[in-house]
Amino acid sequence: MIQQILNNIKNGPTILTLSQIIDIIKYLQAITVDEILKNDKAFLEILDSLVDSYSDSAIFEIDNDNKLFLHHFSDWLLKLGKKYSHGKNQDDLSSYSDMFLKEMCNKNITRGC
Repeated sequence: MIQQILNNIKNGPTILTLSQIIDIIKYLQAITVDEILKNDKAFLEILDSLVDSYSDSAIFEIDNDNKLFLHHFSDWLLKLGKKYSHGKNQDDLSSYSDMFLKEMCNKNITRGC
């Protein structure tokens, strides 16, 4: 499933909308941890694509309806990264989590940053 998601991203638009990002996140969160660990390189590529699109344009689409969802995703990444390291650099996923939260704070979309 991870390879399929990555292939869809590579064959899709260069920049994803926030709606597309959220759909991909939902798919990622439905995948078993075992599959993520077996395909950690592809998983990190997907996260890179999500962060790039999010930082480039999707950040401007955030509203109160999807803000909480992105916070939960950031928490999910942190928990996954604390439990398992990913990729050859043993990434703990905190940089990905921080990127979503930092961008929201930079755009004054959320309080308590």
